[in-house]
Amino acid sequence: MNEQKKTLLKEADLLKAAGQIFSKWKFVAVVTVCFALLGVIIAVSTVKSYTSEVVVAPEASSSSFSSSGLGSLASMVGVDLSMAEGDDALYPLLYPDIVRSLPFAVSLFQVNVKTLDESVDTTFYSYYKNFQKRTWLDGVKDAPKMAIAWVRKLFSSKDGNRAGSADFNPYNLSEEQTIMVDRLNGAIDIFVDKKTNVITISFTDRDPRVAAIMAETIMERLQKEITGYRTKKSVDDCNYIEKMYLEAKDSLEVSQKRYASFLDRNRNVTNEHVLVEKERLESDKNLKTTLYTQWAQQLQLARAKVQEKTPVFVTLKPAVIPAQASSMGRAAMVVMYAFIGFVIAVARVLLKGKMSLLWLKIKRKED
Repeated sequence: MNEQKKTLLKEADLLKAAGQIFSKWKFVAVVTVCFALLGVIIAVSTVKSYTSEVVVAPEASSSSFSSSGLGSLASMVGVDLSMAEGDDALYPLLYPDIVRSLPFAVSLFQVNVKTLDESVDTTFYSYYKNFQKRTWLDGVKDAPKMAIAWVRKLFSSKDGNRAGSADFNPYNLSEEQTIMVDRLNGAIDIFVDKKTNVITISFTDRDPRVAAIMAETIMERLQKEITGYRTKKSVDDCNYIEKMYLEAKDSLEVSQKRYASFLDRNRNVTNEHVLVEKERLESDKNLKTTLYTQWAQQLQLARAKVQEKTPVFVTLKPAVIPAQASSMGRAAMVVMYAFIGFVIAVARVLLKGKMSLLWLKIKRKED
């Protein structure tokens, strides 16, 4: 019986709510239409955007700890134990920070890009500043930042880089350049899977070819940064060994020529002084041959170590020019705004009576 009563009460409440909404159908309709018109305005003012995505799997760390059963169990709960060991401080979870760092972002403005219709072929900075389609909505979004920049300029004597200059100094950006860097970082999305370390980089732009070029460039430069970090010491050692190898080679060639010239000049001479000098030159030549051989062997080992330290990246999904826009369609946007307006209007109708009763109760208690 209690369950039947509860069901009847719920049905009665629903009928009451439906009656309230129906009694205010004009208000609900007007609000819904107004929001739908707002959706039409925003939809017409919105430019399509395209997203290109690159998926790369970096070389797995070959450590006994991470390959053990404990490492496998830890990966199941999203914990990467491999980054807690070894001397590699640049583990995959830091890759998003590298991509969004100011020097990395600034370097991307010098990338050469070309639009899909090939009407624009210039640097990304020039494209962003002069050729990218902008609407009044973009101005509304940038208005707070521009206002803050204007206020800062009033109270600061430092202008940073000359506004509009293509020369970016990461340590002295103008306010306009700072806003452009923020827009660039907003277009980049990077995700690292904690279990597999698979890296997904996507770039969103209003031109599909530009989006593909930038996504591919970001991945290539990230790989270069990681490779440079991991191989830096090995490369430095290899360069030093190569320098010593070349010096040993030159010294050996000089010693060989000196020894050969001495033999040619004293071919038929058998006095003791000549024999001693011959033995000395021969010993010097042999010593430098030994040093040359040792440096040559070390150079081969150093080059092998550089190759060993160089990380391998497997491209699972290359960057392609997207055929379809990633932004919401205009019809869907209008429907969404109309639905939001409908929900707000219904909530206003249903809550108005309850809020009025609550307000009357509060007033009575005060009286």
